[in-house]
Amino acid sequence: MKNLLMILVAIMLFACSKSNEMEEQQYNLEVGVEFSVFNSQNEDLLNPENPNHLDVTDIKLFYVINGEKQEVYNPDFDYPRNFRIFKHENEYRIGITLNHSETSSKTITYLQWNNSDVDTIEATIKRTQNSLYKDEIWLNGIHVWERGDNTIDPYFVLRK
Repeated sequence: MKNLLMILVAIMLFACSKSNEMEEQQYNLEVGVEFSVFNSQNEDLLNPENPNHLDVTDIKLFYVINGEKQEVYNPDFDYPRNFRIFKHENEYRIGITLNHSETSSKTITYLQWNNSDVDTIEATIKRTQNSLYKDEIWLNGIHVWERGDNTIDPYFVLRK
């Protein structure tokens, strides 16, 4: 019995590592933005029950990578176009993943609603060894959000 106890203690000691492997493997990716979209009559244009809603199949994201505009499409992802539409309380929202592929100091994401309506989102992305996070955001050339000035994640209402 004494030998068995010593073997179990030895196994437990060898199973432990000196570094916390979980901390080394964790990665924080905080590059999302949310929008609600309403028209001048205050109709929710993301609500599929609204007869005037935006056609989800027309919505596309484009990232500018190395100076080249590239459509976002990752067929193996849960949200292959890096956006999702969801209900939040009494309205619908679109959550998008900003361009974080580009390594320049300011990235550009184009949110194309249809062939004639595009919004431009620029963001500064801070990079650390274990994280990427948005620091500042410009919507159609207007500075709209900065980390530290706000205690909430970026959310905007668009009028179309």
